[in-house]
Amino acid sequence: MSTLELETMRCEVNGLLARLRLNRPEVLNAANRAWVQDLVTVTDFLTHDVQARVVLVSGEGRAFSSGMDTKELARENITIDWFETWERGVTALAELNAITIAAIQGYCLGGGLQLALACDLRIASSDAIFSIPAVKEGVAAYIATVRLARLIGAAAAKELCLLGRRFSAEEARALRLVTEVVPLTMLEERALAMAQELLSIPFPALLYTKRQIDRAFSQDIALFQHEMTAVYEDCLRSTEHAAVKAELKAREKTP
Repeated sequence: MSTLELETMRCEVNGLLARLRLNRPEVLNAANRAWVQDLVTVTDFLTHDVQARVVLVSGEGRAFSSGMDTKELARENITIDWFETWERGVTALAELNAITIAAIQGYCLGGGLQLALACDLRIASSDAIFSIPAVKEGVAAYIATVRLARLIGAAAAKELCLLGRRFSAEEARALRLVTEVVPLTMLEERALAMAQELLSIPFPALLYTKRQIDRAFSQDIALFQHEMTAVYEDCLRSTEHAAVKAELKAREKTP
């Protein structure tokens, strides 16, 4: 077994199975700058340094990930570079030469859901809560909008992204956003069982099938990412986004 220990996450590799664990449980695995940089580091590790065929992604503690750490936003640490680094890590996860499974419990919000969407398969516990609330923070939902629309269709994706509302695990299953919903006590067992099932299937066939399905959607992600940089610059300069940051700063100063 080999292990990569980082500040905000760790990756354990045991033979052909890798386990990527988000590890900021004290803040529900919210993403700060270190988290974003660690995601790039760990996906680079999985791309170049190990031969894992299945990667299981989960969060320590009570949540998968509650998304962007609002303290980063309040302190004006959220920049174009922050988003581009984030997406570099998420895209690397989506493009791994492995089958990826997200085991989701508790909050799976914003960037947390974006991370789950980059996985090939998703299992949720019955207590899971989902949302993409980016518009309420005065920004666009970045490339998650494309991944979500491809997965559940444009109409459903617009409803979720434009309203930014929260929805349950059962709603996620009805939308086919998650494959299964299981009791929290069974999430670990079921995710590992799915991983073992995948490991029993000839890997070249699995990887080829994954790649062919991904190619069924022809829009170039790199081109879309370039276009979204300009969108984000506009969002970050907007008065609405400034108001969100000001409100968050005021909350931080309140005892």
